[in-house]
Amino acid sequence: MYRFDDKIVLVTGASGGIGLAVAKCFAQSGATLLLHCNKNVEPVRKLAAAITKSGGKAEIFVADFHCQNDLEKFISDVTGKFSRIDILVNAVGVNLMDTDLSSLSFEKRLDSIFALDVFATIRLSRRICDLMLQHGRGIIFFFGWDGVEYGWHGDTAQLYGAAKGAIQGFARSLAETVSPVVRIRSISLGWIKTRWGEKANEDFTKRVKKDTLMERWGQTHEIADSVMFLASDAAEFFDGINIRINGGKRGTKI
Repeated sequence: MYRFDDKIVLVTGASGGIGLAVAKCFAQSGATLLLHCNKNVEPVRKLAAAITKSGGKAEIFVADFHCQNDLEKFISDVTGKFSRIDILVNAVGVNLMDTDLSSLSFEKRLDSIFALDVFATIRLSRRICDLMLQHGRGIIFFFGWDGVEYGWHGDTAQLYGAAKGAIQGFARSLAETVSPVVRIRSISLGWIKTRWGEKANEDFTKRVKKDTLMERWGQTHEIADSVMFLASDAAEFFDGINIRINGGKRGTKI
């Protein structure tokens, strides 16, 4: 439905469930894709090859955003090759449910999620936003968590709440600063079936169903479809801050 043939789209975390789904949608809509990933390169490599084979354009940038030097080099490489970026999708993020992280202390996981989800995302967004302002247009997407509003129990929820709350607060003030030249889109996600959701046990899935009015997990393609609409001119007059995509939150906690 929406075409982005003349747009250059940068997707961070393009190998993750949401990032990859969003990248695929933009590729199918004609955009030039700049695909960021870190360790999980293969899905991005396959997508870039498919885009090129179909006559589109895609470039891969590998960087560990936990390291500020890597982030700075990434920004330099991207802006050195492309004089403008029309859409930035900040899909990079720490998966705290990953076995490599779940066994770490609260403090180490706190350092990890803030380094990636907050500090790197803010630094990158400000730099790309400056480029967008120079060209007189742009759209920046952030992904938050609907639990910031109502809370959840446990250490992981405290970590996500702190990090995503910081990003949602940043997005609000960035919008006040750069709108309407650069449109800011902050999406609060509910239970979306990314990689960790695929591994969730039956009891957890039952909790998800009880927690949402739609009584199911959200799918990554539903997030991607929403991003496409919110990036289009049809959504220009939308309030782009704290758009909830969560299947409807029930009024009581579980």
